[in-house]
Amino acid sequence: MEDTMIKFEDVSKKFCKDMKRSMYYGVKDVAKNIFGIPARTEILRNDEFWALDNVSFELKKGKTLGVIGPNGAGKTTILKLIAGILYPDKGKVEVDGKVGSLIEIGAGFHPNLTGRENIYVNGAILGMSKKEIDRKINDIIEFADIGDFINSPVKYYSAGMYVRLGFSIAVHSDPDILLVDEVLAVGDEEFQRKCVKKIKDMLKKNISLVLVSHNLTLVGGICEEVILLSNGKVIKKGKPEEVISYYISSLEKETKNIVYASHGSIKITKDAEIMDGKILNKEGKEIYTINAGEEITFNFKVKFNESIENPIFGIIIKNENGEIVYGINTNWKYIKTGIFEKGEVAKVEFVQRMTLIDGIYYVSPAVSHHDGLIMCDWKENMLKFKVISPVKLIGFANLCSEIHIHRNGK
Repeated sequence: MEDTMIKFEDVSKKFCKDMKRSMYYGVKDVAKNIFGIPARTEILRNDEFWALDNVSFELKKGKTLGVIGPNGAGKTTILKLIAGILYPDKGKVEVDGKVGSLIEIGAGFHPNLTGRENIYVNGAILGMSKKEIDRKINDIIEFADIGDFINSPVKYYSAGMYVRLGFSIAVHSDPDILLVDEVLAVGDEEFQRKCVKKIKDMLKKNISLVLVSHNLTLVGGICEEVILLSNGKVIKKGKPEEVISYYISSLEKETKNIVYASHGSIKITKDAEIMDGKILNKEGKEIYTINAGEEITFNFKVKFNESIENPIFGIIIKNENGEIVYGINTNWKYIKTGIFEKGEVAKVEFVQRMTLIDGIYYVSPAVSHHDGLIMCDWKENMLKFKVISPVKLIGFANLCSEIHIHRNGK
């Protein structure tokens, strides 16, 4: 397959809703195979459904693919087919390379063995030799950071501890392809940041990544291509910003008054709508790259579909990991915005000194009624910009430190 690491050709996978009937079908198919009779797995029987239906895509070496969609869309089924846990009923799946996967919490762990012992069990499943595990076990334990629980049976572990250990083993198995499912969200915020940093470090080594997540900001920040699934079918495939925007728009249409942000769903009324957004420099020119410390303006237009007294205008700025680095609104600034009549269009400007560190950032503007409880509109990740800083920093912001050194303690 040359540089192609994963290839799906017209792949379909079916499941049965009834467990007893599923077992009956399984025995029947095995019996047919014994006598050389084709099982005809491409045909649906009673209580069966297509979890994946005619799905095709390719992933090249060193590339990243995000898979998004509602629950039950078939996202995890794709990962299980790549990992070899499942086999297609129709079509062809080709995988070239060593696969490291974090798909289900506790998968591959024996409940009565300790975490340390399970490192050897799970590592062997992922294709690691005992010598390789011996060499890396301290790094695995250090990254998992579960303390003395490493010597306790994993049946006593919390879901977060399972994920910590499972992820640590997967990323230290030196995979050519890394599969990460939504289970990563079970970990605490600090560990999620740690995982994202580790994934980005691995991507620099030319591994391929398939990420399944409901965190659209995370998908947009890491993945170069995104597939949107619904009812087992590929609805849209392409650049992250295009597919994610399409997904959010389709959800808004389906639910009429629900907008899906990266951290959950927000009920909106559309009493006012954010129509346009731009990033402008001091000369009024639209820009997408900002020098750290530069003064810029986030410029938005808001159309009022109803008369509203003292609406609240606000923004949230997030980094490429989906973490909020800054948020402000007119209410927190004690600004009374006045009365806006139906049909009126307001221009709202947030003048900001961008003392942020290097990186990619997203701006989500919002407008609500005066109590802040009734959301009129919210545009998730409406604007994207890059900050360039000549100073090496870590964290979120540049606090413009001055460092003074005095000899002899004076």
